[in-house]
Amino acid sequence: MTLLSLRSLLADPLTLIIIATLLGGVGQALIKFGVSNAGAHESSFLQTALRLMLSPGVMAGLTAYAVSAVFYVMVVHKKGLSFAYPFVAVNQVIVFLLAWLLFGEHIPPLRAFGLLTICLGVTLIALSK
Repeated sequence: MTLLSLRSLLADPLTLIIIATLLGGVGQALIKFGVSNAGAHESSFLQTALRLMLSPGVMAGLTAYAVSAVFYVMVVHKKGLSFAYPFVAVNQVIVFLLAWLLFGEHIPPLRAFGLLTICLGVTLIALSK
């Protein structure tokens, strides 16, 4: 991939919002991984919060969020909030899939139907360019 094609790819708002959305979902999974592996210590709220926030998984998840926000801001700048914001809903789908695949969480059928409904709505918005 040449620098020119990478530049044109990063100029496409749909590409940017997909990157932002994926990074947001990965950030959630990293945060879940971080808090799950931080160990259980009985301590004060502040001590627990600091221990969790400084765990490598949580810090990686927050970093993914920060990078995601950069891409999201660029999309809002180029296409507006009415285009960008509905893609935030896709994070629910990504997070549910990652929770199921990586952490073995149960997804009831009604929730799965709701996720399909979200996908349909976001697809319609994306097609409305």
